[in-house]
Amino acid sequence: MHMIYQTRYSFFNPSPGWRSKASKDMEILFDTERLKRRQYFFEKVTLRSLADQTNKSFVHNILSSTFLPKTFQKQLKAMCGDMLGDRAHVMFCDPDPTHVHFRTYRWQHFTADPWSCQVVLDDDDALSVDFNEKLHAEAAAAKNLRARGEKYSCISHACGLTGLFKNGKLSLHPRVSATTNLGLAIVAPSPSRYSLYDISHKNIMRDRPTRVLYSQRPYYIRAVHDDNDSRGLYDKPLVPDDQIPEMFEYFPLLHDLSKDWVTDFSPQAKAS
Repeated sequence: MHMIYQTRYSFFNPSPGWRSKASKDMEILFDTERLKRRQYFFEKVTLRSLADQTNKSFVHNILSSTFLPKTFQKQLKAMCGDMLGDRAHVMFCDPDPTHVHFRTYRWQHFTADPWSCQVVLDDDDALSVDFNEKLHAEAAAAKNLRARGEKYSCISHACGLTGLFKNGKLSLHPRVSATTNLGLAIVAPSPSRYSLYDISHKNIMRDRPTRVLYSQRPYYIRAVHDDNDSRGLYDKPLVPDDQIPEMFEYFPLLHDLSKDWVTDFSPQAKAS
């Protein structure tokens, strides 16, 4: 099965389907300082989480804009290549619906296996180190457990973390949402038209055949910061102190983030 992680990165597309103000205003979207901040989260959080995966059998399809400044285009390709090698597939496209670009690329490049698992991954979010390993098994099960008449199925990972980046500080907060876009996956025949970028994830359980996975451990980190493209809502409670070492095991990237941001949850700090 093809495991395809799909990320939209500074993609200009002034359509009603994506509500981000920046996506409709090139002056905002391609502001140099904003691009530098987005690049930081993409490298330190998103790409790092994929590079750390225990199961390396996947590809990462990144959609960006033909209008992205050339310097940042070169930096994006170099960054993806350095961290993921030939598993990174970067494309720069004109304004058209996101799902059309991802679908066309999938039809052109990912047809060797009759089935594909497409996964939504925003450009500032992270997945646990064993996410792809676990998803391989879940995707195989989803393919085989489809009800009669169902041509595809979705997998939602309810449990994760919010990483709040604010005023130079980083804090971790538990997050549970059955209809989250974080790590949302669709298992479907490779030649199919099905995509997660042309549906509302909030209505997925109502409108799509969906399996929701609850767990006592986190599968993702949703980054909340000043440049979020969606509302940065989060639950106030913090991850308990006794669970922090486990969070570092699921997300080794926290070690480096703890060097860049003031935290009170570093295992090293607590041990000293």
